[in-house]
Amino acid sequence: MLKLYGFAVSNYFNMVKHSLLHKGVDFEEITVYPNASADYLRKSPLGKVPCIETDEGFLAETSVILDYLDARFPQPPLYPADAWSRAKCQELMKIAELYLELPARRLLPVVLAGAELDDRTRAEVQEILDKGVAAVAALASFKPYALGDTLTLADIVLRYSMVVAELVGGAVFQRDLSGEVPGMAEWKALMAASPISRQLDADSNEAMAAFLAMVKGK
Repeated sequence: MLKLYGFAVSNYFNMVKHSLLHKGVDFEEITVYPNASADYLRKSPLGKVPCIETDEGFLAETSVILDYLDARFPQPPLYPADAWSRAKCQELMKIAELYLELPARRLLPVVLAGAELDDRTRAEVQEILDKGVAAVAALASFKPYALGDTLTLADIVLRYSMVVAELVGGAVFQRDLSGEVPGMAEWKALMAASPISRQLDADSNEAMAAFLAMVKGK
């Protein structure tokens, strides 16, 4: 049976878990935080989560895992069938990761652990988030899903990227990022209403106290 390593508060872990649940794949969930132990580095070479264990071996990096899962378990598909539409789906996924999630992640220590925020970092993150929001507005249709009438990996990656982006956007910049993109607030509600999203959100909330204790203990 496939094994999924990570923890319920991790948005990248939840991207993979959401995909597995959507596809109806049987898997075992193993709770682990990022670490550099020799045992875990044999599974995930950079010690990151998530990673998966398959009959062939271990695989890390979320985007790679998502590609593998859609190829290994093609039904129901989470990528569009034709090459152009698939590429546009991957384009939106990459924008969500590089211009929303990753810049916002730089400020998580400020939001979660009370770290000091310097003006330069604040300005840099805000500039990148502005570009990300504008790019999503240009690429996504939200009719009702990000790329049309069918759920794709772009929806899953964007949803869990926005968890971090909106946390930081609200706490640091007093911005409602999803409200800045036409149709995104309605899409956000649609995604949140799915049984899988509700399950993962509940799991994340339940695990939050232990996660914060771990963060503050470092």
